Amino acid sequence: MTFLKYMMTLLFVLAGTFVVSTTANAAQIGIGTEQKIVQNPLELERKAIELERQQKIEREKQIAEEKRRAEEKRVAEEQAKQQAEQEAKRLAEAKRIAAEEARLAEEAKAEQAKAEQATTNAVATPVSTSSGRVIQAESTAYTNDAADNGSYGGRVLTATGHDVTDSIFYNGMRIIAVDPAVIPLGKVVQIEGIGQAIALDTGGRIKGNIVDLLVDTKSEAINWGRRHVTITLP
Repeated sequence: MTFLKYMMTLLFVLAGTFVVSTTANAAQIGIGTEQKIVQNPLELERKAIELERQQKIEREKQIAEEKRRAEEKRVAEEQAKQQAEQEAKRLAEAKRIAAEEARLAEEAKAEQAKAEQATTNAVATPVSTSSGRVIQAESTAYTNDAADNGSYGGRVLTATGHDVTDSIFYNGMRIIAVDPAVIPLGKVVQIEGIGQAIALDTGGRIKGNIVDLLVDTKSEAINWGRRHVTITLP
């Protein structure tokens, strides 16, 4: 009996220890589970914040890239516009120059025709040294150098439009620059020591009884110098 009581008491003690241990373990498991449940929302919030930050960075990068592309497009369009404007200006200037050259050529042609007609009318009247009007004049000389006279479309023209680029003669006569108030343009005269000459040109320094003789070269003009001549007008 005593042994039986001892064994039963031992069983009760062991059973109580098991119950206490199981309860404690259950409590510990409950506490751990509770702690895990408390930590999960914080971790999720941290991850959500990090995800939002990354998304914000990506959006900012995308916006910056779009701005860069838009700026490149704007610059390219502006450059294309400027090039188009420059090309339009260049074409307009070329057109203006061509029109101006054509106008000058037409004017020169008209002046030449007018001078030729005046010369034809003048030549129709023969020179008469016996009954003509005689004047005393100073004579200088000049050349048909474009650098000294200017040119129209590369050609050297007199005041009446006659082209003297390649010749200093007109129908075998020498050409002179005159003051139209003294010797009319297109007038054929007789110059002592030269022969027949025709007034087809003028000059800024040709005033009064002065005539300027057209010669071939500058050395010839220098050698001619300034001399006194007798001119007979028909």
